[in-house]
Amino acid sequence: MLPWSVRGAETRKQYLRPEVMKLDDGGAIPEGTLQQAAELKRRGWGEVGAMSYAEFLVWLENNLNDSDHARTGLRAQLMDMDLQAHKGEAKLSWDEVALSYKYRFPVHACGYNWLQSNVDSAEHLKQRINEVIARYNSEGKRCEKVILVTHSMGGLVARYCSEALGMRDKIMGIVHGVMPAIGAPAVYRRFKSGTEDYSAFYNVAAAMGAAVLGNDAAEMTAVLSSAPGPLQLLPGKQYGNKWLHIKDRNYTYSMPMNGDPYNEIYTVRGQWWSMCDDHLMNPLNQERDARAWTRQNEIDWAAFTRIIRNDVAKFHVKIADKYHPNTHAFFGSDETFRAYGNVTWSSTTGLMAATVFKDRKLDVLNARPLTIEELREHKRDDKAGAELKTERHVDASYTDKGWFSKDTLIYRISAPDAPGDGTVPHASGVAPEAFCKSMLRVGVGHEPAYKQSVSPDNLKACQFTLRAIIKIAQEVKTTSLRYD
Repeated sequence: MLPWSVRGAETRKQYLRPEVMKLDDGGAIPEGTLQQAAELKRRGWGEVGAMSYAEFLVWLENNLNDSDHARTGLRAQLMDMDLQAHKGEAKLSWDEVALSYKYRFPVHACGYNWLQSNVDSAEHLKQRINEVIARYNSEGKRCEKVILVTHSMGGLVARYCSEALGMRDKIMGIVHGVMPAIGAPAVYRRFKSGTEDYSAFYNVAAAMGAAVLGNDAAEMTAVLSSAPGPLQLLPGKQYGNKWLHIKDRNYTYSMPMNGDPYNEIYTVRGQWWSMCDDHLMNPLNQERDARAWTRQNEIDWAAFTRIIRNDVAKFHVKIADKYHPNTHAFFGSDETFRAYGNVTWSSTTGLMAATVFKDRKLDVLNARPLTIEELREHKRDDKAGAELKTERHVDASYTDKGWFSKDTLIYRISAPDAPGDGTVPHASGVAPEAFCKSMLRVGVGHEPAYKQSVSPDNLKACQFTLRAIIKIAQEVKTTSLRYD
């Protein structure tokens, strides 16, 4: 079977669809715990990517079930550790550690279809929580609640499950890691230019993920335009205005302006800066008759706009400022892992703009993108035909007083501009602060955030997660499982 990196947009459109993709529980079961592989499979360990989570699952299972090391294990060591939390720094006390050793903490995993709506994934999580609780009770083991640890999009799933699906009372608390709490502008950038260029030498898992999602606008749009889950990672109203910029000489156009990115950006059709290029949505539409092709294209566009308005906008409203009351979180915010806080298109100066019309304004927003044929004449890369990954070539008209003319400009999309984790910018990572009992700021990459062996900051994120779990576990005193 060919690797995803050499498959095109057509193959992605055929297979990477929420109604086609299914959750596979047959993944590799990591070794290194006292549990049998069959038990770990029953706990869902085969449902999540081993490359991303195996190391952490083993680490967490071993540090939460080390009854022979109650006085020397990591939980005890955390009593002397100052993790320098962004909010709520509090070392563990001996009473807190001692109480945690009175209970078992079997570590489960819950995979989900990331292409489907996070609402559907939250329903799946709700079912899994109920199944886990029922299983232990049926075995004569008392269990009332679970503690959730999330990564990235999983944080949105958990929040919806807890706060919108009425599962708060069965969740003792939640620890979020690198969650795009109010969205990530990187999703817009990926529509226009493909996944950011992760180097395999730096991050193999992220490079593989980029190869699957898509390396350019055509491959990425074929997947994202029909996938509610990734689209729900777009910035919502809470992200604010003016995060998309188009710069032309002394003029800057910023969007959204009215707190409505859904209508001001996401569903704008036919402009060179439109997030979704409608001709790239469905590469399986190969109708030769122009009218037949257009009919199918209209169907595809209508489906895309329904997802934005019904699945994305409504989902954002449902989770806005909605967090479990016992929430802890860590986020990546470092210049080493810059992310898109804003996305900016900047133009090269056209010939007339630089000379004849240097003081006149161009109609940038309504500029006409050059056709493939025009680009082939205009560019040095005839094989590619279309724009480079980060370029758009447009003809823009001069709109103020005087005789009408046009100028050909090249717009290039910006590099990441904000500290973050490579995907989630600082502003989105820190957004839950008011709703968290504790929060940690670290310098970690997005995908390997829970890989404690990657760097000291990764280890600190894992230590923070363990400490938060023990803090959350103190709530057991409010349940029927308390020790009187």
